[in-house]
Amino acid sequence: MGPASPLQTPQNASSAEGRLLSLDHDMFTAYFDRQPFKISHNLVGHPLLQLPRLVELAQSLSSPILYFKGDHAINQVDTAAGPGGAKRTFVDRKLARPELSAVETIAQIESCRAWMQLRDVASDPEYATLLRTIIDEFRVPSERVAPGLSAPRADIFVSSPGAITPFHLDEEHNFLLQIRGSKKLSIADGFNAAVLDRESLRAYFRGSGELAPYSEHLEQHSVHVNLQPGEGVHIPPCHPHWVQNGDEVSISLGILWFSDVTARRRHLYRVNDRLERAGLRPAMPGDRPVSDAMKALPLTIKRRLRRWWHHSA
Repeated sequence: MGPASPLQTPQNASSAEGRLLSLDHDMFTAYFDRQPFKISHNLVGHPLLQLPRLVELAQSLSSPILYFKGDHAINQVDTAAGPGGAKRTFVDRKLARPELSAVETIAQIESCRAWMQLRDVASDPEYATLLRTIIDEFRVPSERVAPGLSAPRADIFVSSPGAITPFHLDEEHNFLLQIRGSKKLSIADGFNAAVLDRESLRAYFRGSGELAPYSEHLEQHSVHVNLQPGEGVHIPPCHPHWVQNGDEVSISLGILWFSDVTARRRHLYRVNDRLERAGLRPAMPGDRPVSDAMKALPLTIKRRLRRWWHHSA
């Protein structure tokens, strides 16, 4: 018997008492790093993920908090500027913010029509413990598909009813876990050149930013996911997506990490960038596997030696 439908929340997944995630290992192996799929979790009532505790967290975080009004258009890229044109980060785009501080915004999130990202919350020891526990629960199946799990990060998203997060992409592996409220995601196929062509990827890895150009025709190359509390979705690396919240305040936990797969992709694009600046015309990643392997060899050796040293220490 094969894996369940990827967008069906697994009902009979591994869910030993005390575990935070419920995983269908067949589904994980079949779809991880390839296409979105749903998981379930037991984090809805977790004390670290309730709004009063998140207000306290916002007051103590050293990392900047990203927050904007929630009524911006899905597309935030000036396509006339071209793939390598104007910077495409949420910050550089200068999207309007509520006339409130970050802490005031999260405290008034029900009425201020905003969305915010508490980034790298594991800088707080309690959230660091939570992140380690979650990572340990899916480390084994993740390593089978994309070895070299590294630099894990936890971000928490708190959003007003109806708020929209514009179309953007992340290069990391990603699980988005819904804690409170609901949201709808449209996740485009990042492997499809009609969604994300090579020039756009090259610009991204040159540092142009995470925002991606959007138009309605991309919906035919997208999957649409409705998340309720207790559900989560895997968003593969470099799969652009946009998000709209439901009718209540939404709290979501994002778990992101790198692997040999994501590190190799970044490395190849950045090596090519250096070669192009030197006046050469290297093959695009994926066109010549032998050339890619040679370019990636130093990185491959470095990452394997680092893992060997870590396990032998």
